[in-house]
Amino acid sequence: MKDFKNKVAVITGAGSGIGREIARQLAVEGCNLALVDVNPEGLAETAKQLEPTGVTISQHVVDVTDRERMMSLPDEVLQTHSNVNLLFNNAGISFQRSFEEMSIEDWELSLGINLWGVIYGSKAFLPLLKKAAGEGEENAHIVNLSSMAGFVGLPNQSSYSSSKAAVRSISESLWTELKALGIGVTSVHPGAIRTNIFNAHKDKNSNQKRADEIAAKVDRFAMEPDQAAQKIIQAVRKNKQRQLVGKDAVFFELMKRFMPSTILKPFANIYAKGLKEQA
Repeated sequence: MKDFKNKVAVITGAGSGIGREIARQLAVEGCNLALVDVNPEGLAETAKQLEPTGVTISQHVVDVTDRERMMSLPDEVLQTHSNVNLLFNNAGISFQRSFEEMSIEDWELSLGINLWGVIYGSKAFLPLLKKAAGEGEENAHIVNLSSMAGFVGLPNQSSYSSSKAAVRSISESLWTELKALGIGVTSVHPGAIRTNIFNAHKDKNSNQKRADEIAAKVDRFAMEPDQAAQKIIQAVRKNKQRQLVGKDAVFFELMKRFMPSTILKPFANIYAKGLKEQA
């Protein structure tokens, strides 16, 4: 999709971070926006910041794990916008807990946001995207936010890694199914986007010392959200099937492809060291 002017983009997780930056950069290019987030304050702040661009903006307070709410969202979006050309399944959550520490409820929440949110969003908006694709070449696109953790299972990130690996696989399946319909699909794999993977969702049950050790190893490669958003939008412009974001993501993907066992050993060693220090 070369031109975003007068297009309509639906963005989940638009209340902060990468979602807000995607919205900002699209708005500058004249793209109208349907902003989606569970946090009404963050959503309102994003919309307020983008008011000067003059594009049409609608706000939708939605929990992406709520299937009924997600399935009704397209009709709500059409109350403001005439169509939908772009869908960014961006909402996500990350726990810093070991598999043993993770409760079943934690798993349900993680998979609900990271995986089912992508499924619900894609399912709900596919009819509108098919309609848009029928109205012109390169007129419809889905972007699913996976992660470098979608390539590599990380310690204290079992739910995040598994959900993001599933997003990668779903994106690949969608790409093969929707290509003939003229709908582009891009799977995005960010590395460290400042506090993105390793420092998200801190809580009292998190072992932050272990997380910080790993974060220190990759922080030198970390990108700001605006840089990540620029890469993502460029991937849509080039109709790329996969976009790695950050040098660490590129490194991890290459290591996983050519040395799948070797890449896990440093993480296992760091994790084991942390356990010994706690004993």
